[in-house]
Amino acid sequence: MNKITIAIAAGLLVAAVTPAFAVDEPLNVIKYRQNVMKSIGGHTGAIAGVVKGEVSLAGDVEAHARAINAMSQLLDHLFPKGTDNVAFTETRALPAIWEDMGKFDAGVKALQAESAKMVEVAQGGDVAAIGAQLENLGKACGGCHKPYRAEAK
Repeated sequence: MNKITIAIAAGLLVAAVTPAFAVDEPLNVIKYRQNVMKSIGGHTGAIAGVVKGEVSLAGDVEAHARAINAMSQLLDHLFPKGTDNVAFTETRALPAIWEDMGKFDAGVKALQAESAKMVEVAQGGDVAAIGAQLENLGKACGGCHKPYRAEAK
């Protein structure tokens, strides 16, 4: 190979590999994680609107429950080391997550289990039962938010 061919090949290799490194930059992971959490919160809020009688769309609850359950499955890998308290972004995730990842993971598993139960309950369409399960789901959320998330500023 001549020098020009080698230079072009090296340039293409660098161009192909560089975006892969940028994809998992801590700031990008934090933003992605925050969007997943907002999604869970939005779907939970929609279910709460049905339970409170603000809307009569009980038939939609199963879709919201499935979305919460699907998003909860992502949490297993959204708190990698290096995404704690990054100085150049605002994150409310506390260092305690990474200090005791086993306990944090147990909280994630609790959310996953309660969101799976919400799917089952939602299939029945009983708004009172949905409300009771929403309370359990909220406790699972709070089980992580209280020890692992800073108060809003």
